[in-house]
Amino acid sequence: MPVQGPLTNSNYTGDPVPFKTRVLTALTDALEEITPDNGYTSDLGEFTAEDGAPMRRTYRGRAFFGDNDPLPMVAVLERPDMSDELSEPPVEATTGAYEWNLIVQGFVQDNKADPTDDVYKLLADIRFRLGHERARKDDETGRLPNPLGFGGRRKGNRIEELSFGSGIVRPADEVSAKAYFWLGVTLKTIEDPLSPFL
Repeated sequence: MPVQGPLTNSNYTGDPVPFKTRVLTALTDALEEITPDNGYTSDLGEFTAEDGAPMRRTYRGRAFFGDNDPLPMVAVLERPDMSDELSEPPVEATTGAYEWNLIVQGFVQDNKADPTDDVYKLLADIRFRLGHERARKDDETGRLPNPLGFGGRRKGNRIEELSFGSGIVRPADEVSAKAYFWLGVTLKTIEDPLSPFL
């Protein structure tokens, strides 16, 4: 069956970035604000390595890390299960609502006596920062949820809710050589597949 309509959109300019990539970038940017200067116990801020190169501690889509990666550090990944539809849109509608399920993984340098103590600190800081995003409101009315800046009165693709669990903390094991946690994060997402860059 031939594709109907143009494959381009006049609203796309330059090198368009998909909506989902922009949301994940906003999430890692928010986590990067977790620094002692901002009142947190953990430090996920960018820093300068010994060779003068900038180094990050927050990543999107990375599942594997090596000995040269900085600690503490976190990565945001999609959960390996399918999105659950919240509602079936009318036949003529292009926009659908679904639960976008993510995982935030965090790794720390082991405390030899009590290996998971520092993991709980990092997890607490991340949950605190996510709590602020969950409570964030739009600038116009101060009433509409605006998690990660993608809600409020935004038209088209948007995030209506951000929720997260309590997290699971583990010492070094067959999964990771360092103590770590994973935290489920769910974004109630409204997205039009015909406008993935808006």
